Amino acid sequence: MKLFFPENLERYAHQHSSAPSPLLDRIERETMNNMPDAQMLTGRVEGTFLQMLVRISGARDALEIGTYTGYSALMIAEALPEDGTLVTCEVSKQHAQIAQGYFHDSPHGRKIGLIVGPALESLNSLGSESCDFVFIDADKPRYPLYYEESLRLLRAGGIICADNVFWSGKVLDPEDEDSRGIAVFNDRVRDDDRVCKVMLSVRDGIYLIQKR
Repeated sequence: MKLFFPENLERYAHQHSSAPSPLLDRIERETMNNMPDAQMLTGRVEGTFLQMLVRISGARDALEIGTYTGYSALMIAEALPEDGTLVTCEVSKQHAQIAQGYFHDSPHGRKIGLIVGPALESLNSLGSESCDFVFIDADKPRYPLYYEESLRLLRAGGIICADNVFWSGKVLDPEDEDSRGIAVFNDRVRDDDRVCKVMLSVRDGIYLIQKR
């Protein structure tokens, strides 16, 4: 993943953000050491940003599309109230097994329901207007479809946070399937009167969207 700020500034932002729990540090360390696609990890800055969004918005029921090794899910779960819930969807059985192990080790893991399988099928099983917060960080060509499902599932005033909306700058001249999917998603959100939105230059770009 291409960074849009010098690495020393990225480290500076990391050092000036709240420290995560020891378990989250462990997830980050083990993911970086053991996973070939470790760049997919959300990381401290973006993870803490997610936590603050959940707390500030007062979200109680959250949804995550794309679990990976569970870092972002636990970041969100830690910020939810004691009776809060998070449904997280993951297509990879290997990633789901790793994440579930970390959920088991966390006192916040009881808030999390992990669904393994294609995300669109999983989302179709959920009731409309059943959540307050959605984090999208999954396969890029399906972002437009995940967006529509997220709007169906969100209550009025709910928030969508979509990751990787810069796709290392490739959205400026999209030539591959991933960058085209992100570019279509970005344009759809921009032109959608059903939501308020702002695109942020956090890591690889975040689209912050609120349902009217």
